[in-house]
Amino acid sequence: MLLIKEGKIILYKLFDVAAEIDLALIEKKAKRGVKRLRLSRHPYMKALEFKNPPLSFELKGFDKKILDEDFHFNVIAKAFDFGVVSIAYEIKLSDFSFKKLERIAIALDKDTSFDSIAVEYIKQLLSTFQEAIEEPYIKEEFIEEYTVFFIKSLNKNINADEFLKEYDPSKLLLYETRQISTYTREETLKNRFSYYPEDLVILHLDNAFILEPSGSNDIADILEFANAQLLELRYYDSLLDRELQWIYGELTRRGGVSVFRLREYERLARKITETVTDLTEVTERVNNALKVTEDVYYARIYRTAMMLLRSKDWEESINDKLRIVTNTYKMIYDEISTKREQLIELGIFLLIVIEIFLAILFG
Repeated sequence: MLLIKEGKIILYKLFDVAAEIDLALIEKKAKRGVKRLRLSRHPYMKALEFKNPPLSFELKGFDKKILDEDFHFNVIAKAFDFGVVSIAYEIKLSDFSFKKLERIAIALDKDTSFDSIAVEYIKQLLSTFQEAIEEPYIKEEFIEEYTVFFIKSLNKNINADEFLKEYDPSKLLLYETRQISTYTREETLKNRFSYYPEDLVILHLDNAFILEPSGSNDIADILEFANAQLLELRYYDSLLDRELQWIYGELTRRGGVSVFRLREYERLARKITETVTDLTEVTERVNNALKVTEDVYYARIYRTAMMLLRSKDWEESINDKLRIVTNTYKMIYDEISTKREQLIELGIFLLIVIEIFLAILFG
């Protein structure tokens, strides 16, 4: 029987917690116990460049019962400069059957207690590093979840192709208990990659399967980064929705632009300009946080992950809403300019009337 000799399950919980996190200040303040993310595998690591690599912290783990069995959870936090903190729970696997892995995976997926545990860890971090956190606030309604099933070694010396003949990971990735169709299996396993004959990466919507004899955590780190970017895009898309509702509410409340209320509308136009500038800057920072320099192994995995996470859809949604906000600003500005011209014309007309009146009166 095929067994997992050594491996782990990594359960990620990502939250937006701040407008920005000063990672350099945290490094300076912590001195020990933190480290920057660095990709380790040399043949293709240069395909990706982190503009400001995230910081990771090893936190105190805990024991928890899953399906009547006690497991120890190692906990690693990771802070991203654009305001996201990830909490990763790790369970070590040793002499584990794949059937047992499937049962544990389903139980973990259904257990909502990990969300509240993650929030408590994040609160401690925000309190410890408050000087480095700009506008701290945990948006608990925005959470990104992702699971990695990481296998370092098996009880048999087989390559990736042979492994897929002995075990079908599709049920694991789908958290499915019943037999699935051939079509569903093919769809689930279609986004798979191998660099060497013995390694394997399979990407799915909210999880991934990794067979990596070297033990390198690079791909898991890349997938975590992709989810952090997605979370920020989702959050700022929602923020734009709220800004649009506020703008429409203000326009409705104030009514049409009046020559007697130009200053109010000028303030509103400035506020809209600031909104566009701030959100454009933030989304650009998120999108540029990881730069793809070459179309090689790591880059293909990252691009496929972003495709599965529908990052393009969120980017397009944000850009569409930014265009709406920009067009609203232009409309208000044009109205202000028109009213100002009307006010100038009215002033000129009154001056002419006054001059005529004075000429008649004293002529």
